[in-house]
Amino acid sequence: MRLDATITSAANPRIKAMRKLYTKKYRNAEQAFLVEGVRAIADGCRGGHALRTLAFDADARATDEALNQLLLDATAQDHVELIPTTAQVLGQMSGRDNPHHAIAVFHQQWQPLDSVVPAVEEVWIVLDSPRDPGNLGTIIRTCDAAGARGVILLNDSCDPFSPEALRATTGALFDVVLVKSTTAPFIEWAHQHRVSMIGTTLERAQDYRDADYETHACALLMGTEQSGLSAALLEACDQRVKIPMRGGTDSLNLAVASGLMLYEATNRKA
Repeated sequence: MRLDATITSAANPRIKAMRKLYTKKYRNAEQAFLVEGVRAIADGCRGGHALRTLAFDADARATDEALNQLLLDATAQDHVELIPTTAQVLGQMSGRDNPHHAIAVFHQQWQPLDSVVPAVEEVWIVLDSPRDPGNLGTIIRTCDAAGARGVILLNDSCDPFSPEALRATTGALFDVVLVKSTTAPFIEWAHQHRVSMIGTTLERAQDYRDADYETHACALLMGTEQSGLSAALLEACDQRVKIPMRGGTDSLNLAVASGLMLYEATNRKA
């Protein structure tokens, strides 16, 4: 494996180009994102995601077998840029005192809504303008764990490819289908494919355990913790459900509520 000379400065243009991807503006412009850690990067490669660039600790190759295997896998892909560098430079990139041995650039993968044809056994979770990247990452992780098909992000969503969201997914991002849309096209899609829209709300809602999840493919609609679902989405819901509160609190964290809904729906489909 022939490699370029080791880069020892974070001011190097190739390193600076990667660092820009820690900001949303450049992630959107490049339709790319950063993944830290040999295992997480290897998971992405195994899942068929397009690897663009791999920066790695050249000194770690002597002891890290997983890194060496990752480099072999990367060279088997087309047009992957390999950047040997130092632990210090990787630490400056990530802001970690103890940096991972590798940081990679992957292409963002979004599935167009109009290409999704849901089967009856599928469960999707639909998030209306989620704001907290940690919650979003946890929901993506839970979606994968519960066996749901994917996450549909509506309207002005936070970025699932941000470092905060990615850390919370613990690698599950590579196993979950991501779709982004706005309210009207989503409702039209759900009607076209006979998807049951099950929305969480306190208004005229039944216990979430009493809903019908089995008859059709279902989309679990979750609003923000501050304002809930939009009026248009509530009006479109086939079923309205609520999670009973037995204590003094009147609501749950979005990720916790989404987890309860996901497992209820997927268990019914099992």
